[in-house]
Amino acid sequence: MTGGTVTVGEVDGLRFATLGRPDAPRKVLMFMGFLACVEAFELQRFTLLSEIWDARVTVVDAPGCGYGSGRLRSSERRALRRGDFTAVADRMVAVALTAKPDLGRGPVTIVGYSMGSSIAAAAAGSQALRVDNLTLVEPVAVKRWNLPRLVHATRNEDKVLDEYLDRNNDIPQVVIPLQRRDETPPQQSRTDLAHLGFALSRGYLAVDVQRAHRTHRFAMQLVHGARSRLAGCCDVARFAQQCRDDGVATDDIVVHGRHALWHSLPDVAHLARATMSRWTAAPS
Repeated sequence: MTGGTVTVGEVDGLRFATLGRPDAPRKVLMFMGFLACVEAFELQRFTLLSEIWDARVTVVDAPGCGYGSGRLRSSERRALRRGDFTAVADRMVAVALTAKPDLGRGPVTIVGYSMGSSIAAAAAGSQALRVDNLTLVEPVAVKRWNLPRLVHATRNEDKVLDEYLDRNNDIPQVVIPLQRRDETPPQQSRTDLAHLGFALSRGYLAVDVQRAHRTHRFAMQLVHGARSRLAGCCDVARFAQQCRDDGVATDDIVVHGRHALWHSLPDVAHLARATMSRWTAAPS
């Protein structure tokens, strides 16, 4: 993987990274899953995506989840207790625009994985952006969760994580996950993580998509594993139909695998190609 240039910095206590050719024709704003942060394991995936999509990819840590000092503000915590990611998304968009101002000029594709899908949907309503496509990979909040069931489903998915990581073994110089490297992990805020997890369990993704679509007439792609227990096929299909009924052009893209497919670079490459074939041009 070459992926052009990589820039890592920090704004407002949140670490960000930009990857890919500075003159790439597509701009992508990416939102990561629960516990993920800007570090080498995550960045190798975004490098791959920037190559396949011929895009300049920008990614920002969520407050409380990375090496930066940023934590959730009291107003953000209050909103998350209502299941609302908007305040967090607005802050992360502001960081991205500070790091890469041209995200605010011309169309941008927004992509989120797992919890990042909820933040991505909220970010898609930002008036500081012009959104052409919203791509949600393994969107957990397509339904409301009982917290113990969400934890149970997550642990079931974690049991197959090694299977997906093993698919990276033949890739030269592949980076293993942060938790398996001999490096100092970031100081994570349990309080912030609890607020983010609770908001995810509320299942308000449809509300965020509807609100965002009133601002930007984007197309949406839902990408999920056929055997995922966190973004089940029936749940995603119901959500997709609800969004279509609300006027959102929605593609339901089913790929092989489970929630952990995001950790396998070959699986990521496959879903990246499947997704870009459904992207639409920005509305004039």
